[in-house]
Order: sequence, then structure tokens, then C-alpha cells
Amino acid sequence: MAEIPIQRKEGRSLWWLWLLILIVVLAVAWWLWANHGTTTTTPADSTAVTAPVPPPATTPADSTAGAATTPRADTTRPR
Repeated sequence: MAEIPIQRKEGRSLWWLWLLILIVVLAVAWWLWANHGTTTTTPADSTAVTAPVPPPATTPADSTAGAATTPRADTTRPR
């Protein structure tokens, strides 16, 4: 009877599968970390600039000595 040598077949390397799994896990972790605490609603814009209030219209009657003065827009005290 002849002796038949039995050798283990070289297994295929599955390093690419482990690398793919690692990339997917890192992508999911990054997505969860980047979206943590964000909302889907748009917050109010706190940097909105409002138009300045135009001064009241002056007429010749306002230029009389007894006319009331209006305060400037940048101060609360009348001049």
C-alpha cells in the first residue's frame, strides 16, 4: 500500500474582508459622532440685521422753538 502525503491547503488570506469591516465600523462611528446632538430644524438666525428706523419726517412747523426733540437712534437720552 502506498503512502499518500496529506498537506493542508494554504488558506486564502481574508485580510481584505477585515479591512472592509474596519472601514465600515469607522464610517458608522464617524457618522454617529458627527451627527451627535444636531437637530433637523433650522434655528433662528441670531445674526440677522434689521433695517434702521428712519427718522421722523420734519416739517417747517417742527423747527419752531417749542418743538419736541426726538432721541437719536444710538442713545436713549434726548439731545
